[in-house]
Amino acid sequence: MISFYVFDYADSVDRFFICRNCLKNRKIVQNTESPISNRAVNTICTNSIELNDFLLNLHYFPMYRLKIANAMLYYNGNDRHQTLAIKVFPPLREPIDYKWGERANRMLWERIELDEMMSWLSTLGGAFSALGDYKLACADIAGKISMQQMKLAMRLGEPSLIARCRLFTAIAMTQKYNFAGAKQIVQQVYRAEKRKSELDQRLMKMCLGIWSKLSYEYDLYQKRLNRPKK
Repeated sequence: MISFYVFDYADSVDRFFICRNCLKNRKIVQNTESPISNRAVNTICTNSIELNDFLLNLHYFPMYRLKIANAMLYYNGNDRHQTLAIKVFPPLREPIDYKWGERANRMLWERIELDEMMSWLSTLGGAFSALGDYKLACADIAGKISMQQMKLAMRLGEPSLIARCRLFTAIAMTQKYNFAGAKQIVQQVYRAEKRKSELDQRLMKMCLGIWSKLSYEYDLYQKRLNRPKK
């Protein structure tokens, strides 16, 4: 089994073993005595980027491992007291992926803007929803705001937020006397959440609360029409 040592610029030492099917690594805990003090050392200096490429090639390519092992045997002349030490130093210039950095920056700011828009719409939607109990026009506006919130939630990719927006829509539908549609939404959200292994307690309580409001508003509506509850 062929092995070599790697010394990084923090003075920590790793010993790598070139095996037939893999590359093994063992951390060396340095004491007062150096792990290679009794050996003739052949030192190679390289930067961390080149060393990373070298180790990855050793790990993934069997023919590359075989060639490096044969080269080390030939270089050492089968002398077990000879060893290879790789001294690592920082690269002169760090490789930075500027294109990915710009993309990540855009994604970050987009998320910040979407979160801020969602907060504004939640405040505005809550105000119109409160007025929707007294004016149908306000309930209609609250429903439109809920649809916009749902579009943002789908863009954010958060299922629980999408479900809450659907419940906001159900409230607006209840205020506009569309009890069948509101009932269907609440039941769908509740049953979908019930099937999950970890329940969102806030969402479950919202479903129960909106269901109570739906039942109460439906009873009032039937009384105004002087009809018994179905």
